[in-house]
Amino acid sequence: MAPAVPLALLALLAPGLALALPTCDYPAHLWCSSREIAIACQAEHRCANLSRPTAAPVELSLYYESLCPACRGFVVRQLFSAWLLLPPEALNITLVPYGNAQERNVSGQWQFQCQHGPEECLGNALQACLMHEAQSFDTYFPVIFC
Repeated sequence: MAPAVPLALLALLAPGLALALPTCDYPAHLWCSSREIAIACQAEHRCANLSRPTAAPVELSLYYESLCPACRGFVVRQLFSAWLLLPPEALNITLVPYGNAQERNVSGQWQFQCQHGPEECLGNALQACLMHEAQSFDTYFPVIFC
């Protein structure tokens, strides 16, 4: 590894190279101290600590069935990993464990029929209850993933 050469010395030794170096009135240790200084010193691409303007998060609502193989595959293989990899401000997920269910009111009582049977209706109800009680997506999504 080559020894570090101070920028000022490099500019004296190689005057043609000085054109490529940022010209600013701030010492290098301050270049990332603010967005304005980083811009003035042409160093913003090197300043990971500066906040960047963000877009609104992607809003995703997933209506799914707790025992549906395709739904479970999507949650386990795609959605959960995307949630883990993306910054929290990039993706806002709403889970609705209902999917392809049918409901009907029989004499004042709601009856549900789920595509994958009564166990799925129970799973949907348990997941909805978990979401209601936990309230935090960060708390209940790993449980639903599991």
